[in-house]
Amino acid sequence: MSDKKLILLVDDDPDFVEAVKVIVESGGYEVQVAYDGEEGLEAVAANKPDLIVLDVMMPVMNGHEACTKLKADDATKDIPVILLTAVADRVTTSTYTHRDMLESEAEDYMPKPVEPQELLERIQTWLK
Repeated sequence: MSDKKLILLVDDDPDFVEAVKVIVESGGYEVQVAYDGEEGLEAVAANKPDLIVLDVMMPVMNGHEACTKLKADDATKDIPVILLTAVADRVTTSTYTHRDMLESEAEDYMPKPVEPQELLERIQTWLK
């Protein structure tokens, strides 16, 4: 087992996942990926990450639902979660709101598209 911190990246866009994975790995982290909230929860159960980067708008189970489940479970409630969302641009066309962001109990949230350096800085901040 490596001593690198494990980051779980959950997003339904394979191209986005690949791009962000490269960015996060360049910061010296190990990256595990999942493509929807349910898969993300299974990944957490199988191999508890140090931090989770979670997209909001996904099929099967969205990021809010996944985050709420993680925060309700004593085994996973202390894992920092950064929600990624394009919602800021789509508040008028989306069923998600900034209130949802706050109520999901995530530690942080960032708009998409993600600025690579900013994402790495946020990850480093939450892992301290």
